[in-house]
Amino acid sequence: MAKKEKEKPVLNLDDKEYVIEDMTDEQKSMLNHVNDLQSKQNTNQFMADQLAVGKEAFINMLRESLNAEPEVEA
Repeated sequence: MAKKEKEKPVLNLDDKEYVIEDMTDEQKSMLNHVNDLQSKQNTNQFMADQLAVGKEAFINMLRESLNAEPEVEA
């Protein structure tokens, strides 16, 4: 029984496939930069979403506090 050959990782760019193993070191470096930048964009978007929700929560808490009836001291 023959071993199934492992598929090599490929990059899909502009409807073309490029075998990463066959790229030059410079091309691999550029690809690493692209991947790292994408990861950073994803992380920053996640943080931006958290910040927006947190900000909205504090605005809502402030709104409720400002609209609350003042407490009467005895």
